[in-house]
Amino acid sequence: MMNNKKLKYILAALLTVLLVFGISGKHDDAPTSQNVADAATKVPGKGSPSATPIGLFGIYMNTGFSLQPTDQYTYVDNPKTLTTATAHSVLDILNVLGNDHFQWYQSTNNGVTWTPVTNGKTANLTVTPTQTGTVYYQQSFEYYLIPPVFLHSYYYSNVVAVQTLPDPINATALNVTTDDNYLYNNQSTSATTHAHATPTPANSTGTLQWSIDNNNLATIDPTTGEITANTKGLSGTVKVTGTMINYKADPVTASTNVEIGGGLNDQTVDQGKTATFNIKGNFGATPDSIVWHKVDTNNKDTVISSGTSSSYTTPATTVADSGTKYYAVIKATVDGHLNTITTNKANLNVNVDRTPKVIISSKMENLTNNDGNTDHELTNVMAGDQAKISGTINDENADSNLANGTFSLTMPGDISNTTLYIDGKEYNYGMPVPDGNGNAAITAKNIDFTSQKQHTFELDFTSNTATNKQFTTTAQLSGKDSSGNALDTYNGEGLTLDFIDGLLHADANNVNFGTLTYGDVGDQVNGTIDGNYLLNVTDNRRDKNAQVITLRQNAPFNNGSHDLAAILSFDNNGEMTQLNTADQQISSTQDDVSVPSIGPNNSQTLKLQLSNAAIQVGNYTTTLDWTITSAP
Repeated sequence: MMNNKKLKYILAALLTVLLVFGISGKHDDAPTSQNVADAATKVPGKGSPSATPIGLFGIYMNTGFSLQPTDQYTYVDNPKTLTTATAHSVLDILNVLGNDHFQWYQSTNNGVTWTPVTNGKTANLTVTPTQTGTVYYQQSFEYYLIPPVFLHSYYYSNVVAVQTLPDPINATALNVTTDDNYLYNNQSTSATTHAHATPTPANSTGTLQWSIDNNNLATIDPTTGEITANTKGLSGTVKVTGTMINYKADPVTASTNVEIGGGLNDQTVDQGKTATFNIKGNFGATPDSIVWHKVDTNNKDTVISSGTSSSYTTPATTVADSGTKYYAVIKATVDGHLNTITTNKANLNVNVDRTPKVIISSKMENLTNNDGNTDHELTNVMAGDQAKISGTINDENADSNLANGTFSLTMPGDISNTTLYIDGKEYNYGMPVPDGNGNAAITAKNIDFTSQKQHTFELDFTSNTATNKQFTTTAQLSGKDSSGNALDTYNGEGLTLDFIDGLLHADANNVNFGTLTYGDVGDQVNGTIDGNYLLNVTDNRRDKNAQVITLRQNAPFNNGSHDLAAILSFDNNGEMTQLNTADQQISSTQDDVSVPSIGPNNSQTLKLQLSNAAIQVGNYTTTLDWTITSAP
């Protein structure tokens, strides 16, 4: 008795719920959606076509026809099937015991009157015309378990025409499309879409059939072309094929692809690059919100973005980002009801950059005298000078495959007192390796970069080069990975050592006064120098004390038998000094100043003046003595 009472209460409660659902939905007097096209004939229907259901990612949010019937062409005694499919609102879906109740209507007088089709109580209607002409059809449906007592919720399809032609017309081509090209596979309600085929010519009378290449990912109704995605989370792309069966001719086919997934695709990017996740599928309804989540490798879920953006771009990725997951929660309100769709969790894979980023920084110092030097050039290295080269080797990529390396520094072969330090500890480098040019490489092997990414080096040495020459070197590291494979050779900045002998060098050049005649008597004739200077001076002294430069003419100009009556003078920027056999001071320097060269660049030259006396033809020469001495 108690069980019977309980059953009665349950039925009463269930009946109350069904009555509520029975009066919900779209009524026949609702405005027609602009997305629902009238039948091509513009014939008035039994009722006004209902609004197109709003779909979000292949999941419909309100009740109506998700597949409308289409105009058909046929010939006498050739059956044609009109197909429809319905979509249901959230409230309808909750009424799990409810179902669709269909009724087809037809009109043979251009919609003036409509009569129910006797066998027209199913979603699809097959008609077999017996005569040529046009008949119009429209379907309606209600959704209920028990017929509503009060208000009826009727939904009407478009009006379509079935035109019966005298003879069959075969299709020569077919164009296949789908309402959506992406369907979700991870929702409680199966996502659906419909395939459509347009034949050429448009009034082809063949029969259309549908197939799909992977029934694990999705299925297709061979008659209606309704595609239903799996709800098991299986992802991939299916090929949807439409086939038009012709009359006594080969069929024509065409295909299109539909992607099945959870809304997001996995992303793989190189380390340091950003990754962008895009929500796939058709936004039939404008979302109220889209909230993006990140799930780290410890399964910590964090909201990273809130708004309405259908894409999310990560910051520049690091190795720690590899293996994280991203998903989005989309909320949209349709017909006053809030609907939520959650995408799959998409993986972020980061390609780790294993390329070593080795930076070698180095500098030099002359410990004996470092005046005038820079970190990368020693300009006055003399024999006996103590010097050092130091720096760091740093692999800036913490994830690189550099396991160890060989450090080398090529130096002049005559240096002595050499000591190499690696990470502050003296390294026994053995014998330097000659390069065949008088130089030798000092090397340190098996420097570990697996546990320590930065190392220091220092080479102390004594210079023994006593000639003027320039030497350039660079610190190098030849790297290997953990398997012993060579990676690359990494170089530091160029280092230049300018060796000097510590002496003062001077070279005098010849001066030619050309061919002179009596017409030149009394004139100051400038001499032509065989070089840039009368006296080329190179001052390699480190201690530059004051100097005095003197010049004397050893003897008069002479052609071998006769002296020339002439006066030779040194012109120092207009200040004339007449030369003779006595030393004449023509220039001087102060302490710590290099001795300059003497010549036209400093407005200095020699001038010759012929005296008014008898001149014997010939080549005349004389000798000048330049003397550079320390100032008293």
